[in-house]
Amino acid sequence: MNDATHWRYVRPSLLVCWLAACGGHDPGSDFTSIEIDPPYALVTVPLGGTATQDFTVYGISDSGKRDITARCTLSVDPEFASFADATATVFPHGGKTTVSALCDTLTGSALLGVNLVGSVVLPPAPADAPVTFGAATLGTDPARTPVVEYPLDRAVSPRNMPPIEIQWTAASNDLFHITLVSAFVSIDLYSATPEAELSPSDWRSVLESASGDSLMITVEGLAQASPQTKFAGTPRALEVARDTIDQTAIYYWASSRASVLQQTFGETTQSLVQDRCTACHSVSHSGTRIGYSRCVGNDCTALYTGFLKYDPSTQQWIESVSADTRMIPGTYTTFAPSGAGPFDDVHAAAIVTKGDGTLELYDPDTGQIIPSNLNAVSRTGPHAGGTAMMANWSPDGSTIVFASSPFPSQTVGINAGSIATMTYSHVSGQHVFGAPAFPFPNPITLANGNYTNFFFPNYSPDGNLLAVSASRGAWPGNPNRTAGQRMMLADAQAAWIVDLTNMNGGFVDTGTAWGHWAPTVGTDYYWIVFSSEREYGHRLTPANSDSTCLAGGVVAQCKQLWIGAVAKAKADGTQDPSAAPMWLPGQDMKADNISPYWSVPSGLQ
Repeated sequence: MNDATHWRYVRPSLLVCWLAACGGHDPGSDFTSIEIDPPYALVTVPLGGTATQDFTVYGISDSGKRDITARCTLSVDPEFASFADATATVFPHGGKTTVSALCDTLTGSALLGVNLVGSVVLPPAPADAPVTFGAATLGTDPARTPVVEYPLDRAVSPRNMPPIEIQWTAASNDLFHITLVSAFVSIDLYSATPEAELSPSDWRSVLESASGDSLMITVEGLAQASPQTKFAGTPRALEVARDTIDQTAIYYWASSRASVLQQTFGETTQSLVQDRCTACHSVSHSGTRIGYSRCVGNDCTALYTGFLKYDPSTQQWIESVSADTRMIPGTYTTFAPSGAGPFDDVHAAAIVTKGDGTLELYDPDTGQIIPSNLNAVSRTGPHAGGTAMMANWSPDGSTIVFASSPFPSQTVGINAGSIATMTYSHVSGQHVFGAPAFPFPNPITLANGNYTNFFFPNYSPDGNLLAVSASRGAWPGNPNRTAGQRMMLADAQAAWIVDLTNMNGGFVDTGTAWGHWAPTVGTDYYWIVFSSEREYGHRLTPANSDSTCLAGGVVAQCKQLWIGAVAKAKADGTQDPSAAPMWLPGQDMKADNISPYWSVPSGLQ
């Protein structure tokens, strides 16, 4: 029995812990310690409501105890409750917390436990749905048993994930009962469709109450024409992290719409950053600059790079270098972090994958080349004469990691790629890049094939890890899934590399790539956003994808953005530290959403 369950079900009168804390003797009283009554208060609060709980504080002396509540100040975690004198107004936030009392120089504490409960009938379900399910007898027909499709089993959600839509199979039923249960949560939902979603405020209460615990989701179904029998599916676990994700923004390319969009985490709406983009983009660490590429004049035989800079005074993105000028033939970009040599957010630099397969250092405000030896060294070593592309600059500015292929002049797609690293230093006014090193293994054999192509390497925000995409052949394949691309995790010093099997959905082909990290690290997890063709419940499958996503036969369904958790305590190379991912709420399911970069929102620098 875990600690949370213990406090929920043990009667307060049986608690061994009296929870009285002693302070020094108060010269102005005869009391040597204080006690709070009740020592453990268990309060039930409904969704959207509050409850009250009174406390009494006693002063303890050799002659007994006396009520001294009037001379004490009581306090509690403001997420759980607030105090007016000795009465706590308890909020819809399940869990347990400490109640503290300060009486002159004496202190004491008690525990407050909160159970979150609720029953919500979602229209158009009938108001008497709870009675109908309460009167039904449980049956065992597999053909009538609902199966939860989303969330994915054992997915990890941050504590501030926007409301998710729970989805399941109807299994010939037309009325459903959904339960959400954890140590301090017991919620009943009723729906007439095979989906259910709580309001933002109620969902926030559920996640906060289940923080650090498993939220068990169970669906029962029945046919209203014969409501005597109901059928219950297997419970599905959603792991709710203690972590919250900061107010950061995901900048992604809706490729079927040729637009770069921005969505702040926690919100479900997007804003347009740039249209007429036809290929790849990147975002600076500060969120103030974007590199992009596009075809010019409807001629896609070559792509050209442009740069945007955010103007906080007008709250607009200004095109500092337009791709339409054809000044920089290139695709992928990465920005130098502040502190890399002389570079910062004002005096910026960016590495560009050029059309000839080399890397070059540019000033993103002028489009001019910054003199360095980067172009000369980027294709030396085992892949001399090949292609250097998809560079990513380390957070401390000392290292660049990139994909290197033996085949020349690749610009967007890549074949036979290996992960390479090179050093960067600023010496006597010169920008010096070291010779490429190839410390990571290639190939890597998994249960679903031999992986020979590695690309999109990205540093974690602390510089300790790399997220890497891998495929069995050329990327992108046609259709996209055939290359088998998936996410792997590597130590930045090349001590190890492991497959993120849980995040990838097992050894299946779902077209997973473009992984980038959240800009901050949580208490328990790193967070990664990536693009995938995996099914999103029954809302998005190959059978119902919009035709605009399927143009050219490259994809089997519309690509969508997913957020995956990587456990910090397990990121040691001996195991898969990942979990099943969460679909990013709010995105357009009729668009191909790819190339997500995670940074701070523009305007919040």
